[in-house]
Amino acid sequence: MADYTPTMKTNFKVEIDGVDYGNFTGVSGLGASAEITDDIGGVDRNARKIPGKVKYETVTLTRNCDPKDTILREWWKTVERGTPLRKAVSVVLFDRNGVDEIARRNLFECVPCGWDMSDLNSSEAGSITESISIVYEDGDWA
Repeated sequence: MADYTPTMKTNFKVEIDGVDYGNFTGVSGLGASAEITDDIGGVDRNARKIPGKVKYETVTLTRNCDPKDTILREWWKTVERGTPLRKAVSVVLFDRNGVDEIARRNLFECVPCGWDMSDLNSSEAGSITESISIVYEDGDWA
């Protein structure tokens, strides 16, 4: 029987252009799908399914907001100013001890498509968060 230990949802970090900016609390949208066409040629009675172009979902990175750390806001500003800057993003997964890297999802040619900050409300406690949504052209598991 295989030795299997599930990975914890909390054991990850996000790197942007190889730099760990820390403080990320969530990553969503790491999925992908492929367009499927039917090939009905040949002598087969049944259509064969042929995968085509891969489409990646929009990825959203969320972290606690630090007014002194403007990396996400500066990246978003490049889109607002019409000169979008493309970066590489890696989501790194760690084993249960939170130390040893077990996998990494590398996203290439990433560009922001949205930025958001949590609502402010003086009658509520909690941290301010910021999120950046990105689209990317290619991905790879390493």
